[in-house]
Amino acid sequence: MSDRKSGTIEGDNAGLRAMAAQVSLGALLPSGSEPHQLAHATRDLPSLPDRFNTEFLGHGWVYVEFACGYEPAEHALSMRRDGALQVDIDAYLAEALLGMDPIKWQTLKILGGGMVEPDYPVRASIVERVFEAYEAEDYLVVVPLALMLVDGFGVSVTGSKSMFADLETLDELFQSSESVAGHPSALKELLRHLRTGQRGYSEQPLTMPLRNGILHGTRLNFANRVTAAKAMNLLAAVVEWARDVAPEPKNEIAKRDWNRKFLSGNLARLNPTSPQQALELFQSALSARRATDMVALINYHPVLTLLSEKIKEWREFGDYEIEIKALAPWELFGHDRDTEQHARCSARLSITLPDGRTLTNDHVLRATRSIELSRAQLPSVWQIDLGLLGALRRLLDSGSGA
Repeated sequence: MSDRKSGTIEGDNAGLRAMAAQVSLGALLPSGSEPHQLAHATRDLPSLPDRFNTEFLGHGWVYVEFACGYEPAEHALSMRRDGALQVDIDAYLAEALLGMDPIKWQTLKILGGGMVEPDYPVRASIVERVFEAYEAEDYLVVVPLALMLVDGFGVSVTGSKSMFADLETLDELFQSSESVAGHPSALKELLRHLRTGQRGYSEQPLTMPLRNGILHGTRLNFANRVTAAKAMNLLAAVVEWARDVAPEPKNEIAKRDWNRKFLSGNLARLNPTSPQQALELFQSALSARRATDMVALINYHPVLTLLSEKIKEWREFGDYEIEIKALAPWELFGHDRDTEQHARCSARLSITLPDGRTLTNDHVLRATRSIELSRAQLPSVWQIDLGLLGALRRLLDSGSGA
């Protein structure tokens, strides 16, 4: 194998190296076989982040594994080969490259410290505002808020340093091969481009979310789709970097160790090997008022969440009889060999109140076998999606005024 050199994402990242090895093995099998066809279809995927970044990093785009579509990235590269103008490539990528839902939820998890009860509620509310503004095409709001989130989160992680202003002193943060967006050749280089200084005031249109000019008020003509999409792309890259490689603050170490002990013991004991089994175990925990089991069976982030506090939240449901019943078979997404799987089914939620009234509502129940468990070296099991907590709270609220 070896024309792949260290220093590239493909050469350094363990997941992409493994994918490249599988592609090479599949290519050796008979041409009509399924593995050979799969290898042919995915032969360019391991090199995609490097190829994409080579062409577009200088224009403000970076490949983010959880947020960027494979097909749009390849299409942009084909546009480049066909001689398309950068303005047309930018317009295409702004519309097609990014998956906003995963960026939103990952940003709330990482920057806000949780989705339902965030550790940093002010920052979480600003994250919500950014995505509301993006959906409403209010790009004048999107760009500076996204830059502020990136800058402020960097200071939170390092203790005192800006990811823009103090980039030269933060080299140690970008030396891991564990992240695609956080690779030394990716996010760090994008930050260099986006902190470019400008002298004086100008009203020339911007197509890059240049941090200094925008936040210092000297480059204000940035309210367009392309610049906003690049700002969101940057935000996604920082989230992926933080999720994969950011150093853990010292005051988080005790929480991480408590979480690991709590989850390793409970998940090994419960061991839900299917979405339906996770639901059955969760229903049993609800009926028996075992809040510890409830928390273990919900897909909270295993490192970032303060799980001991979540146990208190689920104990609040102890005054109610709650039943969750699947109304249809689970629909699975992904295969057992995948690092992450998802599932969903229609379910009926029923809550019997102390006064005897019963509240019911139908809900799309989701479950996940999360890659975050594997990353934390915990059992890879099925858990019920955190959205269930919000659905139960909304159902209770609907009956509170009756």
